[in-house]
Amino acid sequence: MNRRDFADCVVGEGVVAEGKIDAPGMVRIDGNFSGDITSGASVIISKDAVVHAHIFAQDLLVAGVFSGTATVRHEVRYTGTARVQADCTGDFLVVESGAFVRGRFSRNGQAAAT
Repeated sequence: MNRRDFADCVVGEGVVAEGKIDAPGMVRIDGNFSGDITSGASVIISKDAVVHAHIFAQDLLVAGVFSGTATVRHEVRYTGTARVQADCTGDFLVVESGAFVRGRFSRNGQAAAT
């Protein structure tokens, strides 16, 4: 499937949504979301977003509030504004200064506390 064959998914600022998102492309959450997110690309949780979810994606970027679990194929990144209470799995983890993180990060089957 070519990238032009589908649109990215955005839950806009001020939107409160619950359920399941299954998108072949990038998923960006700017509002509040609870449920399951599956993305064929990245999941981006913006600075003002609040997400309680089970996430499956290629990459995860968290700048807002995230609780739940994430299974990510490549990079998990928490910006300095991130507030995370989650267990995540990925190839590697980047935590920027200022981020609040409570949970575990597992890399390729090896558990490491964060």
